[in-house]
Amino acid sequence: MGTIFYRIEQDLKAGRKKKACDRLRNLINEFPDDLSLREKLAQIYYDSGFKDEAGKFWILSEPQNFEMKEAVEIYRNSLSNSGNAILKDIVFRGDKTQLSEYAKNILKELETDSFKKTKRIPDFKRKQREKGNYTESKDSFFSNVGFYLLIGGIILLPFLGLVKLGEIIGSIFSK
Repeated sequence: MGTIFYRIEQDLKAGRKKKACDRLRNLINEFPDDLSLREKLAQIYYDSGFKDEAGKFWILSEPQNFEMKEAVEIYRNSLSNSGNAILKDIVFRGDKTQLSEYAKNILKELETDSFKKTKRIPDFKRKQREKGNYTESKDSFFSNVGFYLLIGGIILLPFLGLVKLGEIIGSIFSK
């Protein structure tokens, strides 16, 4: 993961903030329990002037300064402080038991508000990726034969067309 952070730093130094944000979003998807990734992404958004987007990624972090509080408040207001809308927007797929007490309380508050207003709580499951467990598709003998017949037909068609054309021209001149 160290090389990814190096690339992110290089992207930021070169002014490629979108690329850095994309890399961080991919890391968040891969490691949803690591809130520090969300905090780094939020800082990039805040520095770029996107306070509401920064608040989206800071919402689960305990406010450490006025900027964080302001951004989270702007974000909450942009979604009318709706727990359901916020939960759908932040899409937390991580393990809630690994979060800090502050983050657990925020999620609990949002879930309670969502259930009170909509009678449901959005639930996002962690993406299951089985590494190294990919199997080749098992094609049947007939599908392989059909494929090769199709390719052979495509190759043979122009040749047969030329032969037929030769027969037609030959029949015209032989009369």
